[in-house]
Formats: sequence, C-alpha cells, structure tokens
Amino acid sequence: MNEADKVDPYHSVMSTQRHGNAAGAGVTAKGQLRPGGPVSMVRVGFDARFEDVARQVWIGRWHLPPGVQHRQPVLNYPAVNIAIEADRAAAYLPVRGLAEKILAGDGWVAGVMLRPGAGVLFVPGDHGELLGTEAPIREANELVRRVRGAMSGGEVADAEVATSFEDWLDPFIDRVDDEVRLVNAICDTAERDTDLRTSRDLAERFGLSERSLQRLLRRRVGMGPKWLLQRRRLHAAAARIRECPDDSFADIAADLQYSDQAHFTRDFASVVGCAPSAYRRSLNSPMPRRADWQPCRS
Repeated sequence: MNEADKVDPYHSVMSTQRHGNAAGAGVTAKGQLRPGGPVSMVRVGFDARFEDVARQVWIGRWHLPPGVQHRQPVLNYPAVNIAIEADRAAAYLPVRGLAEKILAGDGWVAGVMLRPGAGVLFVPGDHGELLGTEAPIREANELVRRVRGAMSGGEVADAEVATSFEDWLDPFIDRVDDEVRLVNAICDTAERDTDLRTSRDLAERFGLSERSLQRLLRRRVGMGPKWLLQRRRLHAAAARIRECPDDSFADIAADLQYSDQAHFTRDFASVVGCAPSAYRRSLNSPMPRRADWQPCRS
C-alpha cells in the first residue's frame, strides 16, 4: 500500500467547545478538507496541566441514510490520535499524504489528539518505522469502558467523555521528559512561525544541525522538518481556498511564500491529489476519490 493510499480515520474535527483552557498549540480543525456535511463534531481543549501531553478531545456522530456513504478527507497533523468506537479502539499514527475515512450508517467516535512529542509515551518505538499504522491503546481498559458508557447516553455525554480522557491521561504527565517538550516546541514553531522557510531555518532556531533535527523528528513524530513546514502551508492554503472563494491562486501562493503559482499548484496536488482549482470546485459538489482526480492544472 502506498503512503498516500493509507487510511487514517481519525484526524478531523469541526465545532469547538472548551473544557478549561486550551493547552499547547490549542484546539484546531485546519486539517479537515470538507468541513460541514453529515458529521456532527465537537472539540474540547485541555487545561494547562496537559499542555505537553494532549491537544484536544474530539467527538463525532453521524447519521446517514441506508446506502449512503460520506468520504472525509483529512490532512494530518504530526500527532498520534487515540480513537474509541463502539466496536474498536486503537492508537492511530499519522500518514504522510492525504488520509480519509469512509462513513456509513449511524455511528460515533471519540478520541484525543496527542501532542507531537508525546506519541511515544503511548506507542513506543521508532515512529518513522510505524508511520501510518495503528496500535493497541496502552493501559486503557477503564477508559474504553467509560467512553463507551458515556457515548451510549447521547450528546449530554460530551463532558463525561472529556473527563474520562483527562483521568486516563493524568498519569502520563509525569512521564514527560525534556525530549518530549523539545519536539512539541519544534512542531509548534513550525506550525505558527510563517517566517520559517526551510529545514535549516527551523534547525537554527533550536540550535540543532539539520541532520540532528531530521533524526529527532523522524524517530519521535515519524515526519521530517520539511513535512512539517509543507503541512503548515497546505493547511493554510486549504483554509484560504474554502474561506476566501474570490482570492486568486497567485495571491494565495504569494501570501504563503511560494516562489510562484506553479510551485504552489505542484505542492498542493502532490499531497491533496488535485489542483487548487479542482479542490475549490469540489467544495460545492461531492469530492472525488483520489483515483478519479485528474492531472493538476490550476
């Protein structure tokens, strides 16, 4: 299976609630390429105690007519997601390209997006080798029982689900080390600082060689610094295309510091699977599957 074809079901979020103060990089929904639709989503931020461990709880519910499927494409963040459903529970590592989840019938899922550096606390090993895979959730029997019990009670259960994840995450706070904090800081900076253009820029910001930065991120996150910087720009590009339908692609490319529109189009298409123009058109119609998308022209 190619990296771009792997399915990571659980990196999409919509509406926002706050449970205490959002920690770390804060709650986010930038990765979702098709907001709205039949999926009702809630995101819940953590208070500052969890800033090194987790970013947000997310809860999704969907109700689709018989025979109807909904495709949900997502541009991943560099983070492990813990996801619990009625019949399965697992830790999902991010994929390098576009991820998607096909939804049908009635269902729900509740999960937590971990902080980038904290993934190894829950899924031990070299994340560069584990990229795009799923793993059992460690020390989570009581968590799974509580979440499933809460979700059977309907939407009033959102606060109980968030509290269940907090209680489960609490012991992991003391397992955070300096390397977890460093990786979190690197990923936060790559996400927020639009002046950073290259891996060298990011390495110099933290007093590391490019090679050391590359090894650290691949081992702890699964992705290198170039991927982090590209993902920041693609998240911003997709949001701009959705929210500013009259903006030209040349202006978007310039504002995101691409050398020209052609470079932007190639970068966007290499990950999303279609040109920016095709993505904009798809926002008013069912989004085609990757195999159906045509060669990219903007």
